[in-house]
Amino acid sequence: MIERYDFKLIKSGREIEVYDYRNKVILKGYTRRKRTTINNKDILEKGIWSLEEILDELEYQQQEQTKKTQFSISRTRTNIRRIVNSNSHLNKFLTLTFAKSTTDLIEANKLFNTAIKRIVRAKPYFEYIAVVEFQKDTDYHGNIKEKGGSVHYHLLCNIVMSDNIAIDVFTWERRFALKYWQNGFVKIKDVNTITNMGAYFCKYLGKDMFDKRMFGKKKFFCSQTLNKPIEMIGSKAISFFNKYVLPTKPVYTKTFTNEYTGIVDYSAYTLK
Repeated sequence: MIERYDFKLIKSGREIEVYDYRNKVILKGYTRRKRTTINNKDILEKGIWSLEEILDELEYQQQEQTKKTQFSISRTRTNIRRIVNSNSHLNKFLTLTFAKSTTDLIEANKLFNTAIKRIVRAKPYFEYIAVVEFQKDTDYHGNIKEKGGSVHYHLLCNIVMSDNIAIDVFTWERRFALKYWQNGFVKIKDVNTITNMGAYFCKYLGKDMFDKRMFGKKKFFCSQTLNKPIEMIGSKAISFFNKYVLPTKPVYTKTFTNEYTGIVDYSAYTLK
């Protein structure tokens, strides 16, 4: 079913994003036709392409692939930010690193998933969202590491630390590493005081998402039980905006132009 709208609102916990489409009506549920591109059969068998046309087409395809990669990364960052902001109970920042350099992402992810299963078995309430990061590709002396930097993981989670005041943070980290992680070291940090947690967490999603080891791989992991951001369109979005958002001043606004959506007024709000 195709729905038409020119106003969209996304609610991620207390964070609200509004998209006001000035000069186009957006179709939800509509799939664009793919552009026909050249292939080897066209070039070699049919001979219907001139050299100039082939070069132009290849350049176009390269540009499109670059745009798709950048769009995919931007979309991933946005999804993570919205999921984080929809789950305010995730208030502990956990970092898992390997004692032995581990550069193979597939191997590292297997060890990570095994550790998560250990934690969930012992603590059924445990929920998290995790991103991959690589250590520097150069060593202390500036020499390039042949296989790149080691993998490590940043988690935003709801782990409950011991209420025993005799156990300090360092002791808790060591015990947690030995019992659950079992591959190296653990660092934990309380992040209750941060307002826009999604934006804070996304700062760990930079250049590493362009790392060749990340191509075709999952960019983040999370519990399936987490709250999801809520999307509203059309009259429902307008009604919610007028009732709950309109009295609040936006924390950020911008206007941008997209070839598919036209001119869009974007604004972000934080509800009290």
